[in-house]
Amino acid sequence: MVRSTFEAIEAPAAEWMPALQNGRRRFMQPTIVFDSYWRFAVERLAMYNRRLVDPAGPWTDDPILGSYRFTNSYRAADRVSQYLMREVQYRADRSPAPAEVFFRTLLFKIFNRIETWELLEREHGPLSWQSADLSAVSRTLDRAMDAGVRIYSAAYIMPAPPFGRRRKHENHLELLAAMMDRGIAARVSAAESLAAVYSLLLSQPGIGPFLAFQYAIDLNYSTMLDFEEGGFVVAGPGALDGIAKCFRSTGALTRHR
Repeated sequence: MVRSTFEAIEAPAAEWMPALQNGRRRFMQPTIVFDSYWRFAVERLAMYNRRLVDPAGPWTDDPILGSYRFTNSYRAADRVSQYLMREVQYRADRSPAPAEVFFRTLLFKIFNRIETWELLEREHGPLSWQSADLSAVSRTLDRAMDAGVRIYSAAYIMPAPPFGRRRKHENHLELLAAMMDRGIAARVSAAESLAAVYSLLLSQPGIGPFLAFQYAIDLNYSTMLDFEEGGFVVAGPGALDGIAKCFRSTGALTRHR
């Protein structure tokens, strides 16, 4: 049988590992999955680098990694994140004004789907807060949905903000307009930490902890913000599940709430 790079091996778990929280030393006890995860992460990143050099491949001899799709080791390297940065945030003909960067970033990430962004720009031209007619944008999305076109990515669960509109996208556009009108873009731009950005986004109707952190990181990719990502992390459900598999005990370390 061919063994996968990250197949769990029958070996004793590593000893207790030190970690710091709020300046206090804690100890976590990993399981055998911890080593398997890191072998996977290393090989997945190596595959990404090999693909940059040789687009044709093959990029690995691992039977699982070679047969199935996995996200990249770094979120910023994923296709949609790269499109966000290249086409939505940094394209030379787009305004670098914080309000415009905030508007474009949130409009793109609400749907998190390249095809939806490109549909809207075909119909309405370059999207900006100064010129966008969100009612017309909503009608374009209505027509797309009526034609059976999917407008939201399946990557996130996207609840409708509580604005009472008929369709989910109408509520999301209402939320975006409300944030712009309340000056949330300027407050985010002036925030002193990634945690403060997260808190601002979390305070908006219909944005829960998971989406607030995702949006904070997306905005941090742009010229609006420049915070160290490792200084503040809100683990999502997948990360918490992975931590539970990788560690038998987290030594009283707590998740962010």
